[in-house]
Amino acid sequence: MIKARHSRIAKFLFHHYIKNLLSRHFADFQLFGKMPQLDPGLPLLLLPNHSTWWDGFFVYLLNETLIRRPIYLMMLEEQLKKYHFFSRVGAFSIEPENAKSTLRTLDYTAGILNSKTSPLPLICMFPQAELVPWGKRPLNLKRGVEWLIQKTEQEINLLPLAMKAEYLGLKLPQVFFQFGDNQIVDSRSFPGMDWLENQLETLLDDMAGKIADQERGRSLRL
Repeated sequence: MIKARHSRIAKFLFHHYIKNLLSRHFADFQLFGKMPQLDPGLPLLLLPNHSTWWDGFFVYLLNETLIRRPIYLMMLEEQLKKYHFFSRVGAFSIEPENAKSTLRTLDYTAGILNSKTSPLPLICMFPQAELVPWGKRPLNLKRGVEWLIQKTEQEINLLPLAMKAEYLGLKLPQVFFQFGDNQIVDSRSFPGMDWLENQLETLLDDMAGKIADQERGRSLRL
């Protein structure tokens, strides 16, 4: 697997690159509701839906504007090999079709969650484990999240996230975000994958209703 190797210089260059890239390809970024209160003494596991190639960049935007933690983002190894620079800003790889490699990645991820680094990290993994059309139901979340939580030696912040890019009468698409409720869980208290799938599906449907009703959210910019 390819591990994350953060670099301040890479982060500086990447930030300006992403700021320009997102401004050229999207009209606006809107957050419905508020950023949930996180326990600053616990690591964060962020769990978004995954329906566009841009999703990792969207997570970067949210972290820079709202969360502000050292970021680790799980990415398909074939993609990270093409864009190896991303490992310098927190991306690390997974090979879902390779069981041994997947276990190495999950062990690595658990190690980050169990670390005592300060500030504590944000780890983003897409529980669908593949790109899936936005409206597909059920979400069919994979079991990696549950395995990871069972290997975590402390409580964590667990935060679902809904994301959607939508063309609404503008030349460029708008992107919408909505966080679910933050849950503090450990290996004993995690309610399970059926609960998590229900939470994320409900969140996605709620956000879709707000978009259809033309509600306005809080505008975000790097």
